[in-house]
Amino acid sequence: MEVEIISSQCIKPSCPTTHPKTHNLSILDQFMPSIFIPMVLFYSADQNPQAITDSGIIQQRLKKLRVSLSQVLTQFYPFAGRVKDNRTIDCNDKGVYYSEAKVSCTLAEFFNQSNFSSFIYKLLPNQPALEVSTEGYTTMIQVTCFACGGIVIGSFISHMIADGAAASFFLNCWGSKSRSEEFQHAFAFPNFDSSFPRNVACSQDTNVMALCGQFLNKGGLCPRRFLFDADAISRLRAQGSSSTVQNPTRVEVVTSLLCKCTAKAFKAKCGLERPCLITHAVNMRQRASPNFPKSCMGNFVWLAAPLMGANDELPDLVIKLREAMTTIDSDFVRNFEGEGGFAKYSQVSKQLIGKASSGVNYVHYTSWCSFGLYDVDCGWGKPIWVSCVADSPGNDVFFNSIVLMDTPSGNGIEVLAYLNEYDVAILQQDKELLAFATLDPNPLQLKDAIV
Repeated sequence: MEVEIISSQCIKPSCPTTHPKTHNLSILDQFMPSIFIPMVLFYSADQNPQAITDSGIIQQRLKKLRVSLSQVLTQFYPFAGRVKDNRTIDCNDKGVYYSEAKVSCTLAEFFNQSNFSSFIYKLLPNQPALEVSTEGYTTMIQVTCFACGGIVIGSFISHMIADGAAASFFLNCWGSKSRSEEFQHAFAFPNFDSSFPRNVACSQDTNVMALCGQFLNKGGLCPRRFLFDADAISRLRAQGSSSTVQNPTRVEVVTSLLCKCTAKAFKAKCGLERPCLITHAVNMRQRASPNFPKSCMGNFVWLAAPLMGANDELPDLVIKLREAMTTIDSDFVRNFEGEGGFAKYSQVSKQLIGKASSGVNYVHYTSWCSFGLYDVDCGWGKPIWVSCVADSPGNDVFFNSIVLMDTPSGNGIEVLAYLNEYDVAILQQDKELLAFATLDPNPLQLKDAIV
């Protein structure tokens, strides 16, 4: 699939802003890797045939996106800045990298390609996701128009200034501004004043890459998607329940099943039965007492890190995951705040990294469920499909990671697994997994997707 870039520019805030000229990264911002968070939102054409054939309507929508982005950046000022160093953003209002592109095929033709997932990276800015841009952009966006009138918004937002929840909040606020002159009541103004220490430099040996970097794979990345519909989730929750965890969540049971099946794949590949260290991102906004609002920007994530046995059954895996995640409670969050926050961070980060050893397998999990990405409405409806991608073909260094995402209805889970090709070859034939999941479904055939 050929993507033609029509234009590129920097979109700056619409008016001068009175904000701090320097944004100091918190200890949790510095804990995260200096990579981009990729989010790709697919919008179908209107049911009105005129919207498909009238290029004027498409041009109006593109203009509205540019204008509303400029307006929303007055509130999201670090998004329009530049990376100065590993602990500072220069809030200079130089703007967001923004490009517009077109392709000659329709969305249906795109999705009907058997290997369409391998082309998604072309719908994002031409920038490696695992590297800081040479110009220091914190935000990069590409808007691509399809021949049917469909539009795809591909965004790169630096993990240095936002976690997945914060990036989703930004996209929702942009969408709200695009369809209305004012923020909708559901969206408060963003707050960049973190309660976690920001005037300290964290050592590189305490950030997340000190953990994940011990488990890097070289070559053979093979992304795969697995769909768990509402019925499968219901059956999994029943099978994964126990007297200890009587009502497991959909994220807990899907994660636990994947833990079990990846452990079998690892064993089949190397012939060794080894426990699996998993890390699972936990949104600390919901763990604080009282909860931090969704408008809190930056990184509010820590990692639960249970050690899963190679022969653990599903209820046992659910229990271990629940126990690990509940350790990140209001007291844990409170200890990260204020003057003692840096000392606590140093202590628990070293404990976390110390769990890694050569005798375990490793998979990182993160859940984007309930982030509201399917609510990003720019004025012509909500997305029919949302995805994230790894890097472009040829990326030869990665660590095992699995992303859990909502389906359009919010009742199921779509899994994006980034694993070695040998592990995937075994995993996609696992009968226990396929009893609940559909492999690489066409987004147009999802029960709740309408094009």
